[in-house]
Amino acid sequence: MRSPMPNFPCEFELPDEWWAEAGMAAFTPQGPAYLSAGGAQLVPLGEIEPPYGKHLKPRDWCGFDRARMNHILTSFATGVALKPVPLLALPFSDLPSSTTYSYRALDGYHRFYASIAAGFEFLPALVLR
Repeated sequence: MRSPMPNFPCEFELPDEWWAEAGMAAFTPQGPAYLSAGGAQLVPLGEIEPPYGKHLKPRDWCGFDRARMNHILTSFATGVALKPVPLLALPFSDLPSSTTYSYRALDGYHRFYASIAAGFEFLPALVLR
């Protein structure tokens, strides 16, 4: 399954087998973001700098760990709440910059990309300033 990135003219891919295995074949989002506990704030996915995975060990597919992605997608499909993603609010500047993002993910690589693939518009987050 290929999913377009919010701010880039590119896509990323998750194996169709993983999608089906997690019960996502007939999934449609029931809200703007996945269910989350802990006083999360909803942040538009397009305002978050795409995170890079911390590859301390080999991954199963293009930087994704199958077990972690399966857990997240299964939680989406069954309505189980997941932890919000910690985000760092980036400082605002009037200076010309190549970045268009307001936040940087400190964790949550799989939750970020799974949210895009699932069709959510927002990411539940705990914003650090």
